[in-house]
Amino acid sequence: MKTDVSFIISIDSSFEMLNNFFEHLLQDEFALNSEIIVILDAITNCNIITYIKNLSKQTPNIKVYISDKKLGYGKANNYAVKQAQNNILYFINTDVFAEKECFSKMLDALMLENVACVQPLLIWPQNNRIQCAGSTFGPFYKKHLFAGRLLNTIDLSNYPQERQALTSALYAMRKADFYNYGMFDEFYYNKLESFELSLKLSLGGKRCLCVHDAIAFHSQGTGRNQYFFDFYQQEAYFWVKMGKDFKPDIYKHYKRQITSKMLNNTYYVVSICQIRTVKNIIEQLGITYLDIYEINGISPNKINLYELLPYSLHQLDIPLLFFVENILDLGKNKHWFETRNHNSSDLVIDTYGNLVNVLKI
Repeated sequence: MKTDVSFIISIDSSFEMLNNFFEHLLQDEFALNSEIIVILDAITNCNIITYIKNLSKQTPNIKVYISDKKLGYGKANNYAVKQAQNNILYFINTDVFAEKECFSKMLDALMLENVACVQPLLIWPQNNRIQCAGSTFGPFYKKHLFAGRLLNTIDLSNYPQERQALTSALYAMRKADFYNYGMFDEFYYNKLESFELSLKLSLGGKRCLCVHDAIAFHSQGTGRNQYFFDFYQQEAYFWVKMGKDFKPDIYKHYKRQITSKMLNNTYYVVSICQIRTVKNIIEQLGITYLDIYEINGISPNKINLYELLPYSLHQLDIPLLFFVENILDLGKNKHWFETRNHNSSDLVIDTYGNLVNVLKI
């Protein structure tokens, strides 16, 4: 049965990634029954051009458009949407591989009351950890919610699906909303335009959902890997334009993970991150702490606790609470944690909304 869906696919990746993406996508019954709009964004790779043109000849629902001039993600997708015949848009990057029924589950969720945008739960194929469960905002920063988290350490089945903003690595919305809320802002080149549009929807009273039982694997960063430019201006533009319109929501994600046992403990806090509001965050969560030991200027992937902390902290007879950029930053310190006598109560909090026992990272 034909769907009312148009897939929008802007291409600027390697042939190998593109080849894997389409061979996977075209095995999906939902995609085969949908319109597929492909735009080649100033592609010069002859293998890609030949492959896509052959696909369009073999698969009638694929329509190919070619831009001789580099447009960037927002402008390329805006052009592709204008060619779409259907009323529901699925934006997808070529580094995303959806599991069976992912697309149909997204569509079911989009039909719920006042829902305007949906994304699946995105998983890193490299380690089967969460890559993005929607977006979260902290004080002066935004992150992919639960990035780095093992699925078996959080029960998402009872977790609210609503988010302030989503990622268009794979997301769906109605064409009418896409136009009514301004399309993708073409000031951006390859960052934040789709994120901003979903945020506009939620600020406008619409619902944005991360559908937890719809799963897709995201080989992050390889779907648009031929763009070379500076992200800083785009980030500054976003914060000036939208920074006053939303409220930090990361606290509610932390609070859903806090147990009564955690609140009854007194922790010694070790902060190894760039966030300057760690004290405020911990106090807002109602966590009791003895002191905060701050370590600044450490690259997240070089955290070696044997090098950073004295032996007395390893032997401390009260629980430790680590605050880091991401829980994976502590991943190379298994032995340090496993040999601590009080490790069963040690926690780690990160800027992606994770709050978990250190032995479960």
